[in-house]
Amino acid sequence: MKNRNSLIMSGLLALTLGLGVTGTAFAAQDFSKKSPSYNQIFDYQMAQVMENIDYEGWRQLVLTTTGNIDPLITADNFPQFVEAWKLAKEGKIKEANTIRKELGMNN
Repeated sequence: MKNRNSLIMSGLLALTLGLGVTGTAFAAQDFSKKSPSYNQIFDYQMAQVMENIDYEGWRQLVLTTTGNIDPLITADNFPQFVEAWKLAKEGKIKEANTIRKELGMNN
């Protein structure tokens, strides 16, 4: 009986932690919300590369900051990604998510 209770409690704890991590990941995908790792300098630099539609600048910034980039974003479709970013910054989340979906990004 004791092992069963421990197993149930462990399962509930794992479920709770999993839901918390998943919720954080979804929040970070929404351009309008600041992720837990938000940084003003990064935000400024990101705004600069997006305003200039600078794929290489974006790529280097993201690689330097996170160590990887989304393989769905390429030099060819970067202007669409920028448009989604701008729409989200304006609070037009539905429109931004439509573009993200077209790019194959889950949101």
